Amino acid sequence: MPTTMLVVEKTINQHDLEYVVGLHADNVEEGMAAENYVIVVPVGKENGKVLATLDDLALGNFKGAEEDSHDEPLNEAVVAARAVLTGTVEAFQQAGKQAVGELLAGPPVEGLKEIAAKYVADEIIVLTVPHLVEEFFHRDLASRLRKATDLPTLRLLAHVALD
Repeated sequence: MPTTMLVVEKTINQHDLEYVVGLHADNVEEGMAAENYVIVVPVGKENGKVLATLDDLALGNFKGAEEDSHDEPLNEAVVAARAVLTGTVEAFQQAGKQAVGELLAGPPVEGLKEIAAKYVADEIIVLTVPHLVEEFFHRDLASRLRKATDLPTLRLLAHVALD
């Protein structure tokens, strides 16, 4: 059974779930084995307060740029990440897909390489909100994973509603 490692920052919404599952719909229709999903949620924000604020400003999210929410205590970050993980794994399971989850603390590239090896992942999908500054300099997570692994790595932008 092919295994896709899906890295998310927020609980997956229905639109993104259907899109991710639809990427392999042809394989299932052709009689190939169904896809397994390993959902990975990083704990906390890797890119830091300055880059997060610049991203908010570049995206026109002025309310987010004003808030001091880019630094959260570790225990709150773990609780938030666990909620995202549980919600996303349940969404895949309710869609009839095999899904397990992992929280990722520490350096993301090395941690994701270890998780991919543990589950023998065939590909990686990074589903994140836009990180314009990092993407411009090719320092976003998907770009770094492409360089660090031999796995096909796809970067998708999550659908988000700006308040």
